[in-house]
Amino acid sequence: MSGNAGDDNMESSVHLAVPIPFGGEEQPLLMDGRSAGGVSRHRSNTISSIMSGYEVVKEYFDKKKFVYLLLASLTVYCAFLAAFAPRTSLVRDIRRINSSKITEAEVYRIFLDTMHEHNGAQDHLRNYTHQGHNIGDQNSLEYTVNQFKQMGFEPKLEKYYPWINKPVHTGVTLYRKEEIAFEATMMEDCVQDDPTSCSKDRIQGYHAYSSNGEVRAQYVFCNYGTLPDYLKLLDAGIDIEDKIHIIRIGPISQGLQVRNAELYGASGVITYTDPHDDGTVTAKHGFLTYPEGPARNPSSIKRGSVAFLTDFNGDPTTPGYPSKYPAMERLSPAGKIPTIPSVPMSAKEVAPLLRELNGYGVQIGNAGDVEGFDYSTGPSPDGVEILLQNEQDYQTVEITNVVVEIPGIFQEYDIIIGNHRDSWGVGGAGVSNSGSAILLETARGFSQLLKRGWKPFKPIKLISWDGGSPGMLGSAEHAEEHAQIIKKHSLAYLSLDSAISGTQFHCEMNPLLYEIIRKAAKYTSFKMEDWTLFDEWRSISNLTGEDLSVETDLAPFQYHLGIPSSSCRFQNNGSGDPILASNSNYDTFTWMETQLDPDYKMHNTLAVLTGLTTLMLSEKELISFRTQPYFAKIQTHFGKYHKRLISIFPYDRQLLRLAKTVSDLLQSLETSESQLFDDENALLNSQLIQDYPGWLFYKKISLYIRLLRANSKLKQLDQLFLTKRGLEDRPWMKHSLFAPDTQLGLQETILPSINDALQDYDREKAIEWLVMLLNQFHNVKSLME
Repeated sequence: MSGNAGDDNMESSVHLAVPIPFGGEEQPLLMDGRSAGGVSRHRSNTISSIMSGYEVVKEYFDKKKFVYLLLASLTVYCAFLAAFAPRTSLVRDIRRINSSKITEAEVYRIFLDTMHEHNGAQDHLRNYTHQGHNIGDQNSLEYTVNQFKQMGFEPKLEKYYPWINKPVHTGVTLYRKEEIAFEATMMEDCVQDDPTSCSKDRIQGYHAYSSNGEVRAQYVFCNYGTLPDYLKLLDAGIDIEDKIHIIRIGPISQGLQVRNAELYGASGVITYTDPHDDGTVTAKHGFLTYPEGPARNPSSIKRGSVAFLTDFNGDPTTPGYPSKYPAMERLSPAGKIPTIPSVPMSAKEVAPLLRELNGYGVQIGNAGDVEGFDYSTGPSPDGVEILLQNEQDYQTVEITNVVVEIPGIFQEYDIIIGNHRDSWGVGGAGVSNSGSAILLETARGFSQLLKRGWKPFKPIKLISWDGGSPGMLGSAEHAEEHAQIIKKHSLAYLSLDSAISGTQFHCEMNPLLYEIIRKAAKYTSFKMEDWTLFDEWRSISNLTGEDLSVETDLAPFQYHLGIPSSSCRFQNNGSGDPILASNSNYDTFTWMETQLDPDYKMHNTLAVLTGLTTLMLSEKELISFRTQPYFAKIQTHFGKYHKRLISIFPYDRQLLRLAKTVSDLLQSLETSESQLFDDENALLNSQLIQDYPGWLFYKKISLYIRLLRANSKLKQLDQLFLTKRGLEDRPWMKHSLFAPDTQLGLQETILPSINDALQDYDREKAIEWLVMLLNQFHNVKSLME
């Protein structure tokens, strides 16, 4: 026994010599695996131990208990988070998830600080207007692109090829018998105090989309060329057919003036601006004329478009689709532009023509200020004729829109700010590069926000249009090309056209935007003074939201695509403001700085208002539309139409019953449905900013679903009044509630088809559109439920 034990001990103490590589000493290794130096060599034993442990755990492991333990741990952890995690609102959660670096309050503060620290409007206006920049001009394009790039934006260029005329020669010559009595220069006088008025880029007075031709004929004076004016001429027995019609520019668009003249047999048309229509600021009232004073220079010429812009906007050869290429299929412009020649003239050069009419025919209209003219209609006596010459070069011209996009947290809806940079002839300070300067200033405010880590909640687009003067070419072609995207995603269009032409603040808008703009005005200082734009607006018109002016770049968005639009501006107050000679060679930065806005504070005011309005639309999770003002405005107008329907068709039971049904439904929408809808949205908005503990996460999910649903309803509302076929005889105009007035053309008409039916005493048309409106109002009611 002992021997065996000794043998065992001997075996356990036997050493083996293990060679050590690289020249180290040999270390004896014990048979149990331990080195003689005490270094453990238990790898194999360790693996064996792990495997043995695994087998033991496997044998005794209870999967069910383990799952319960895991769930219990997670529950305890979540309860801990719910109990001690900070309370947050859905709004903050959304912004935190999307890594928004600055709060909404900081966004407004940074923007306002940026706009108040510096005003770059003067530099922008001077750069745009120191030379001619008609449609397609490359200098103004390069300046716009460079300014956006310097701010850190990446502008995109969007090209179209509309069919348009460029002037070659216009002329008006007065003949007495066969001798030339007077020949017009068709150009403003050069005044030394305004270098731009003497520019080499000056062009003669002309009309966009006027017909080529040379006409020699007797002539008549037709006042403003409205339909009532022509009826007066006919009632007085004045021979107006085959005559050249001289028409004073006034409350009717130049396109409708020429169309009316064409309708009543004119062979040609001359338009002019009568100083009398400038109100009290005229030479007859003792004011000096520009550049010495604020009154209109009598040699100013109001150029303009004579396309029928009440019916369509954009290229008349590609109605409804964009003119993307120079060589593409085009339609005849017949019915969209005049077929007789027309030219504009100054009051100074039209005077010799009008004086020849004194004592002939009858006197018509209000007295005017054309020197020596008694406002007789004519026609001119035998042998006294006018030779009217109009030579235009019609061709396709490349135009370029400049588009800047600021991506948002949610890409679903965007806000568009736009203005066209081209102008008539030289200058164009008031119309419309005051708006171009404001557009760039607003962009500067946004660029500073982006540098501070801002990302708007909703995307913003800033667009400089080309070709706005002849007929909203750039904006209309853009709207036609991107129609489906705009209708789906664009929330509002803010126009800056003709932004600064006087000192009195006016704001024209779709009523859905009324509350937003009013709130923005509260935070906008008026001319950087201790007086808000809200206070100024209230003192002028008690915060009235006016009907839109239609010959601007907002028309394709509001009337063709149903995008709520606005145009806030400073315009002539009618009682002392200097007169802007729009579309003339006196609409210059010199006029702006010496007559109207020398320190550019009104430019800054509108830039702040535009930026704040955009931010209030962009930074709010819930779209900030209120529907009650919208339906209140429609109800007010329909109430007037309803009384006229009763007066015109007193015994038509079908029509009156239908009108009563529409009236009752509209009344309900105004007084109950819209109020309830707005109140529900206001409650939702308060809940979006309310803090909830983590364990109420399901409420935030419910709020988010309600938010998406409410935004979808608000976005759709205005577009529910679009009609696929368009208005009668105006298929391009799609909106049944808002459209250009067919008789005057400069302002919009509410419920245009009902208005047209009443003017035409057309029962069938009235019934047809009452049915259409009834269906649309029912659809809106269903949407709001």
